Amino acid sequence: MKNEKMVIDKNSFIPPYYQLAQILEQQIRSGQYRPGDTLPSEAELSEKYGLSRMTVRRSLSQLARAGLIYSEQGKGTFVSRPRLDRAVFVMEEFHTEMAARGLVSSVRLMEARVVPAPQKAATKLQVPAGEKVLYIRRSLLADGEPMAYDRKYLRYDRGRPILENELQYQALPEMVEKHGEVLPVSSQMTLQATVLNEEEARALRVAPGTPAFLLEQILFDNTERPVGWGWCLYRGDRYQLSSQSPIF
Repeated sequence: MKNEKMVIDKNSFIPPYYQLAQILEQQIRSGQYRPGDTLPSEAELSEKYGLSRMTVRRSLSQLARAGLIYSEQGKGTFVSRPRLDRAVFVMEEFHTEMAARGLVSSVRLMEARVVPAPQKAATKLQVPAGEKVLYIRRSLLADGEPMAYDRKYLRYDRGRPILENELQYQALPEMVEKHGEVLPVSSQMTLQATVLNEEEARALRVAPGTPAFLLEQILFDNTERPVGWGWCLYRGDRYQLSSQSPIF
């Protein structure tokens, strides 16, 4: 399949560099070239499609700007891993989203225990510092690669046991409902840019100081009492967040 040749129409009003970029993009999106695969060199593409090296270079630059490929000096040009454009808030959505992109999702439970509430968690949950709360730490993976690092504090009901399977697949609202005393009815979310410290970078297998998106979430019951607080870090090199709005 990778040897299949599509023809550049030099009589078309569409510039040859753009035609080649479209051909290569179609081959990438169809799976002929998969993430991590090496693309043919400029010289090989030039000979194959009858184009100048400058035209080929312009095509590759366009694909690089679109995030589809990247180059490493002395090694070649490679197909990029897909960038993710949705920071999912429900754990089932994470598994569905990864499956839609051809990735195998998994959740690694790193820690789940009852702890004395540290000051910041106590403030967020409006409980006395040192009161027992449930602390959960997880890594969300796609094809075995960490995509996000998730940490939560919940009000704790000692009469409801912690089940590892639930913590691997449930999002914060479901965990609060299962392990807390009340039903969460509203949520406040805050998104901001940040950089990873050593612990966070280690969990995501990247270098400290790597950019990331930080999503903080607080859940409230019907009396507006906070019942769960947590934050999730999404790798900046694997996520790009976007939104659409009408133009008035």
